[in-house]
Amino acid sequence: MSNETAFNLGHTKLAAKQWLSTNHNALRLVMLHGWLDNAASFSNLASHLSEYNLTALDLAGHGLSDHRPDGSFYHLWDYALDVISVLNTSNQSVWLIGHSMGGSVAMLVAALVPDKVRGLIILDSMGPATATPEQRVTTMQRAMQKMLKKRSGHFSRYPSQEDLIYARMKGFTELSYAAAKPLVERGSTVVNGEWIWRADYKLSFPSPFRMDDASVEAFIQSIKCPTMALVANQGIYIQQQELVKNRAKVFPWIKLKRLDGNHHFHLEPETVPYVAMEIRRFVDQN
Repeated sequence: MSNETAFNLGHTKLAAKQWLSTNHNALRLVMLHGWLDNAASFSNLASHLSEYNLTALDLAGHGLSDHRPDGSFYHLWDYALDVISVLNTSNQSVWLIGHSMGGSVAMLVAALVPDKVRGLIILDSMGPATATPEQRVTTMQRAMQKMLKKRSGHFSRYPSQEDLIYARMKGFTELSYAAAKPLVERGSTVVNGEWIWRADYKLSFPSPFRMDDASVEAFIQSIKCPTMALVANQGIYIQQQELVKNRAKVFPWIKLKRLDGNHHFHLEPETVPYVAMEIRRFVDQN
């Protein structure tokens, strides 16, 4: 059974879903979702991990959390600051589980506050996307131009929540109806009789700055805790197996395993039991 909670961090307020164990001394797992998803991304996984105290955050701009002010971008390091602020509300160290973009954020957090993170699990995520120094001027130009032109932009509107579910099924990564439904139920709202995403429209803007490979590797090398990367066989790295191998080599301590399933294999009913089994085994062994 889940409950709603929130973290008022001063600079922003983050909503979250929690699934608490009957064992008050249970390990604490904090879960970070991917781009344009929300805390419901972990709703199916949570039912398989009832022996732990689980907290799934709505990252800023997503789900029920506050949006960044106009003129602000959504940088990975801003998310990292938010997550570290949440971790600082407790003296207990946690396991971090991050999916996709949330995996990149979790990696930064594990590197920046190693005393707060006892273990790291990344789901179809091998770290931030990168750019060469030569690409940065044009990348930032594109991001700034969109920010200046589209401050009043908005996502598409739909006549019903059911229509929004079907639209999400055919999004950037395809989802089944059962996987799309919880994301849409938490991440949408009705305005003047039409359904729209709650997410901040600025999330659709291109990132103005990406680290280069050497910078990402420096963060990875600073991760001291046991790490497991679960990579989906039909996920976003299907054409980037060399990147997966090369990134894995940089970690001081990592278990890399591939599982059948799409990018949301932790949410899809058919594959979530296998993801949960790997998570439970790794946490219990470490």
